[in-house]
Amino acid sequence: MDFTHYSDEAATIAADLVNSRGSWSGFEYLPDAEAVAAFMQDHGLSPPPSIGKKEIENIHALRERLAAAFMAPDERTSVAILNELLDEVGTHPQLTDHDGGNWHLHYVPAGEAVSQQLTTVAAMGLATVIAEHGFERIGVCSADECRDVFIDTSRNKSRRYCDDSCSSRVNVAAYRARQKQDTA
Repeated sequence: MDFTHYSDEAATIAADLVNSRGSWSGFEYLPDAEAVAAFMQDHGLSPPPSIGKKEIENIHALRERLAAAFMAPDERTSVAILNELLDEVGTHPQLTDHDGGNWHLHYVPAGEAVSQQLTTVAAMGLATVIAEHGFERIGVCSADECRDVFIDTSRNKSRRYCDDSCSSRVNVAAYRARQKQDTA
């Protein structure tokens, strides 16, 4: 499976942003400017020198809208959410070779507000995944009580869990249930 920059890295930013509110614990992983700046740096984005409280609120609101795109009941609903986000930020693709390497597309000009940058990158990432690989490539964890999301890059579109810990927890619980049933 060959995922492009926007269908892999940018879509991962979208999933990680949605998951920045712990689905099990409700813990807020992006409570302040320092956490947002670290999130951006961890994902190869350049944070501005300062990030205000309103920007953090906008990022939290974006996270909820992206979650709705992941959890949409169908492809058309998800696409409508993504198109609305892209329309709001006025996406303007530009070719750049800022890293001294090959030419590639950026969808947000430098210097835009953090929430604008994250909206553009995340929405473009998810839109590219849906356009190039299908709606079934964005998913919600199948583990009970977990609502974390993921991008399915598996060869056969078989991913069901957000990470190995949820997968293991479900498999161990199923094994124990079978053992208990066999014993009874």
